[in-house]
Amino acid sequence: MSPIRLMATTGILGYGFTEEAFNAGIAMKPDLIACDAGSSDPGPHYLGSGTAFVSRAAAKRDLGLMVGAGMEHGIPVMIGSAGGSGSDVQVDWTLDILKEICAEKGLKPKVRVIRTEQTKDAIKAKVRAGKVTPLGPIADLTEGDVEETSRIVAMMGPEAYQQALADGADVVIAGRGTDAALFAALPLMKGADPGLAWHLAKIIECGAQVVEPREGQDCVIGTIYDDHFTVEPGSPIRRATVTRVSAHTLYENPEPYRLKEPDGILITDRCKFEQLDERTVKVSGSRYEPSEKYTVKLEGVRPLGYRTVFIAGIRDPILIDNIDDFVEACRGRIARDVGTLGIAAEDYTLSIHLYGKNAVMGSLEPEADQPIHEIGLLLDVLGRTEDISRAVLAKSRYAFLHTDFPGRMCISGNLAIPFSPSDMHVGPVYEFSVWHVMECDPMEPVRMEWLEV
Repeated sequence: MSPIRLMATTGILGYGFTEEAFNAGIAMKPDLIACDAGSSDPGPHYLGSGTAFVSRAAAKRDLGLMVGAGMEHGIPVMIGSAGGSGSDVQVDWTLDILKEICAEKGLKPKVRVIRTEQTKDAIKAKVRAGKVTPLGPIADLTEGDVEETSRIVAMMGPEAYQQALADGADVVIAGRGTDAALFAALPLMKGADPGLAWHLAKIIECGAQVVEPREGQDCVIGTIYDDHFTVEPGSPIRRATVTRVSAHTLYENPEPYRLKEPDGILITDRCKFEQLDERTVKVSGSRYEPSEKYTVKLEGVRPLGYRTVFIAGIRDPILIDNIDDFVEACRGRIARDVGTLGIAAEDYTLSIHLYGKNAVMGSLEPEADQPIHEIGLLLDVLGRTEDISRAVLAKSRYAFLHTDFPGRMCISGNLAIPFSPSDMHVGPVYEFSVWHVMECDPMEPVRMEWLEV
């Protein structure tokens, strides 16, 4: 088998990469230029709202360089989990950017679009058939859960990418997929060892996370041979290291040596990591164990309400000495004041965070007895409606400004408020309601179309 070379431009489309590293990677004549655009790390909001967690300008800059070079050198370009969560509206957002790039550059690529957003009816049918199971210690999915869900996407495997490449696509813009499937697709098509293909895909999907110095994102090149693969940076000032590459093998894994993909499990317990030269790491011994059933992860979100927040700083030593009793006094006052507005207790949740006083670790804080000289106050109200959220936050802010405490030496002014307006409306809030696995055929959860630009 001839070597197969893949270039991952960055960990997420829009995170950026240096043109120096990108051009160096292009000079190595890769067989594929690709970038995964998504992650569930930022939480459920972006899937629920259908918005991207990178700017349009940043996504356009990265995609423009990739598509321009791909068309110039005859290298296919693929984007996975478009827009961050891979929903239809986020795929369309990415396609709109692509159209603008092509119009500006005078490009006419053959564009294959892959969609993975699921209909509620399709998922309900799978639930009734017993083909959906929880991913972790959560409840079984019900048809009622599906009905309450705003959007559901399926994390596809490599098959639709492979179909798009076989169809002769110059550019592939895809919905939600596994991070590694995007990069494993081409090597698997060309007959690479599945263990090596999936392991390399796992290593490079986050771009320059596996190199030093890691000053942000950048391009990484992976090359698969018959019995091993190599990883190296595009940038001449960076180097791949055994520590970084081996550590990334464990990244985002529930088990240290086993990584589940739709059609099997990558097993890395016998891998050998070698520093081939100062900039390159060689990896061998990766294995892939096929599964009896083909499954895809489902991600879905439902609306919870609306959030409004308030931020302030506390540096009054007298208030800090009384802070716990003060917070409880404020809670009581807020409950009473909100009740006068006819708002029921079950219609909102008030969260109070004291940064500087165990706000991160809570009861697990190992240095809870350390002196405190300043506190960052965050009031967070989740209301059933936007009006409720705003009203409760306003009463909460007033309570923290004007509730008395022992030893108080001023009428007010114990809070330093950095913003005006002080009450910041965040908007709709979502939670993951579907975090399950669905048994299906490989191409069942996807829809494919051509785009004319």
